[in-house]
Amino acid sequence: MKTPALYFPTLDGLRFFAFFLVLLHHLPPSASPLLRLFQEQGWVGVHVFLFLSAYLLTAILRAEWQASGGISVRKFYMRRALRIWPLYFGFCVALFALTFIPRTIPVPHGDWFRFLGQMLFVDNIISGFRGYGDIPFTPHLWTISLEEQFYLFLPLMLASFLASSRRLVSGLLAIWLLFLGARLVMMLNQAPHPMIWTSMVSADSLLLGTLLGALRPVLPDSVPVRIALLAGGTAALFGGMWLTPIGVNGIHQVYIYTVTACGAAALTMAALHEPWLGFLASRPLRYLGKISYGLYVFHFMGIEIGRRVAGKLDGGWWVQAIAALLATMLLSVLSYELFERHFLKLKRKFETVRSRPV
Repeated sequence: MKTPALYFPTLDGLRFFAFFLVLLHHLPPSASPLLRLFQEQGWVGVHVFLFLSAYLLTAILRAEWQASGGISVRKFYMRRALRIWPLYFGFCVALFALTFIPRTIPVPHGDWFRFLGQMLFVDNIISGFRGYGDIPFTPHLWTISLEEQFYLFLPLMLASFLASSRRLVSGLLAIWLLFLGARLVMMLNQAPHPMIWTSMVSADSLLLGTLLGALRPVLPDSVPVRIALLAGGTAALFGGMWLTPIGVNGIHQVYIYTVTACGAAALTMAALHEPWLGFLASRPLRYLGKISYGLYVFHFMGIEIGRRVAGKLDGGWWVQAIAALLATMLLSVLSYELFERHFLKLKRKFETVRSRPV
């Protein structure tokens, strides 16, 4: 028996906001000093994505547990595979083939190793030790490996924790302290970038998203609370602009991921409870949020298209940025409508709780 749909339209708009920050981060530096600061801080978009993903998936598992008294681990893995794997594997295999098949020389050993890491979802670990990969348009996909590692254990963890709020909080707190301690040790030992950034120990957003998705807190309906969520979330996400950059070793590497997770949580709670943010649920932003996975996957390709368009038009940074955004959107729409949508319809067969409409 199906339970009522669990869908939060404003969070789709927030997903697009997260993608836009990542796109901004990966574009060439702007000539504007202030805009460059925002670009440097655009990495937080990844952690907004991570928080939203953990919050929504955990909320769905919680609703399934409440409706049926348990969690189907098999169905969770099937849903996850049908959502992530077709585009991910298709994109990685296609880029690897297009890069190396036309060559007459053997594929370098390092590229085979990187490709194998992508296929086995350990690219974040490889990136931490060896830096980002050279296979075109795929260096950002280490985040998919990080998520898949976490979601391998999420339903098993929740099956144990959901029966007791105390067990849930204490269990996630223990994992967070482990992450915090690991970051401290890595920082003290001068771990080179991006070792902390790409490892699971930076994923405070996944832990906090899991906690709030399981508890589903209802916040007081008051203007001061709304203002505090908006202001606090924005400050937590962008206050790091005035700190040492994330790629530089320092004490900020220990706490910045926790601060960022709290910022993502505050903005998510604001989007859920704040009528002022109703524009996030507008039809265009809902659709862009729906295709945000494709936006993330394709955006390096979009940036390259933007660079070429700007070169032909003799345009500057803004021409490249706008062309990159439009190209990424076009690629993502085609991917969603012609490819991903078919797997999402199949994914419905493994749902106990309905989520976003296909």
